[in-house]
Amino acid sequence: MLDERLIGEKFVNRSNKVKGTVSFFGVLYHYHIQGHAEVGDVLEVIAVTPLYLLVRKFASELTY
Repeated sequence: MLDERLIGEKFVNRSNKVKGTVSFFGVLYHYHIQGHAEVGDVLEVIAVTPLYLLVRKFASELTY
C-alpha cells in the first residue's frame, strides 16, 4: 500500500504547470496533472504511484 488513502483527496491548483508538489497530512508529495487544468481549479487524486500522485480536474458527478 503506497498511500492509497489519498485517492479522492482534493486540493486547489496554484500553478500553471503540469507537475508540482502538494502537502497532505504533513507529507510533501509530487503530482502530475492528467488532462487540462488551470490555476484555481480543484484537483482530485485519482491514482498513486511510487514516484507521484496522478491528479485531474475535479468534476462533481451525481451517483444514484
